[in-house]
Amino acid sequence: MSFDFKIKNGDLVISNGELETVVDSEKLIQDILKICITPVGSDPLNPWYGSYLSKTVIGSSEDAKFLMTVSKEQLRKALENLKQLQLLQIRQYQQISADEQIADIRSISVRQNELNPTVFEIEIIVITRGLKPITNRFRLSTI
Repeated sequence: MSFDFKIKNGDLVISNGELETVVDSEKLIQDILKICITPVGSDPLNPWYGSYLSKTVIGSSEDAKFLMTVSKEQLRKALENLKQLQLLQIRQYQQISADEQIADIRSISVRQNELNPTVFEIEIIVITRGLKPITNRFRLSTI
């Protein structure tokens, strides 16, 4: 089983003087959020990591329906990349629990907020290899 440091509101979480970690489905939720909001190319050691979501949505004057369609495809591509990364880790003999692996991408929903059209609400539902449904919700602003 692998772990990652727990991140909350962009900061590492410290409890009793120790860095907190996440494992299993909590790690998968964090991994999904990280790959979706990280702009592709922002990590020079892994230029493929991330999504084009922020580059597409932020500051765009495109039609909202078009943006939602493109955003869904970009998120799907990022999640497929995460699945491939997980398989690579397993092939390199890293132990990854069934609940931190994506088995299936069930749905990706991108909706424009009715009260604030500059905000898009994103919901991703995946099924883990441990057959556990995982839901991840977050917002992205175009400004």
